[in-house]
Amino acid sequence: MIAVIADDLTGAAEMAGIAWRFGLSAELFLQDISDTKADVLIVSTDSRSLPKKKAIEQTRKITQQVQALHPEWVYKKTDSVLRGYVVEELLEQMEVLGKPRSFILSANPSMGRTIMAGEYYVLGQKIHKTGFANDPEFPVRHSSVSEMLQRKAVMLFPEDSLPASGIVAGEAANSGDVTQWAGRLDQSWLLAGAGDFFEALLSRNANQQKNRSISIRLPHLYISGTAFDQRKKFVHNLKERGGPVIWLPETLTNEWLQTAVELMQSSQKILLAIDESTEGAAVIRQRMAVTVRELIATTGVKEVFIEGGATAAAILQEMKINRLQPVEEWQRGVVRMSSGEYFSTVKPGSYPLPDELLRLYN
Repeated sequence: MIAVIADDLTGAAEMAGIAWRFGLSAELFLQDISDTKADVLIVSTDSRSLPKKKAIEQTRKITQQVQALHPEWVYKKTDSVLRGYVVEELLEQMEVLGKPRSFILSANPSMGRTIMAGEYYVLGQKIHKTGFANDPEFPVRHSSVSEMLQRKAVMLFPEDSLPASGIVAGEAANSGDVTQWAGRLDQSWLLAGAGDFFEALLSRNANQQKNRSISIRLPHLYISGTAFDQRKKFVHNLKERGGPVIWLPETLTNEWLQTAVELMQSSQKILLAIDESTEGAAVIRQRMAVTVRELIATTGVKEVFIEGGATAAAILQEMKINRLQPVEEWQRGVVRMSSGEYFSTVKPGSYPLPDELLRLYN
């Protein structure tokens, strides 16, 4: 068994989708782990949404649970642009797992996210000059990977010699660099990073077996819980064109629910989004989760698409869903999963929307 520990739900789902594509069985758990016979066990700690002390405690607890299952190797899924408590969690996991060294490769060259000469680029632009600078919880202020990792990691090129201990961050200007790194590292390391690196590690022993397939059942609920600028523009443009957009209410009322039911009946789909709010991110997430629970109960919808990892985790927890299996990978990072009668597709806020969803809501 391979174990993956992710700091948010969309990252965990991305790993589940990659495992599915390689023909491996996978199960994803939200926080606590139950018995599993899956080839790949994936756990979302949701630690990126917690205060630092609680995030570290949660990471230690889950890592101990994973260690007790004796996986062949462990992968720490981090945010590809290094938001969250990356260094603190890595150090905690190294201690629990007894690993003197950790290697992190957060670049995703397949998605235009590269690390060159110690600088992080998104589609050729330094990351602190992109929309990631406006993240409400972890704004990216530097393009220097060393600064992003609190100067706790040594930056190395794929040809450089490797140290016996400590944290190493890898340079990767292209997919070839990612493959080269994957071929050099063994189980003496705690391996960490983004989707490209995990994919390259799996490729050492298996070939991709499954092609993408898309299923969208109606009625359909699309929940946009991201602060990403491009998505805000998409939602507002759709609303202005008379699309099936409904704003998250400040207070959930029967009148609001009735309006939502009528919209769902007339269009067979709803896009629920945040208009404007001065509340903190954690408060908004919880309000969104309660609203979605009531909306699903009232409309009977069984197919949801959730954008934003912390939002997705809050909603699934509110619905008492703790265990998911991937059934389709729409595209990288956009994964449809099942839990009982419900199907949930989750996506990081910064990843592009799949064409099939754009067609449904345009």
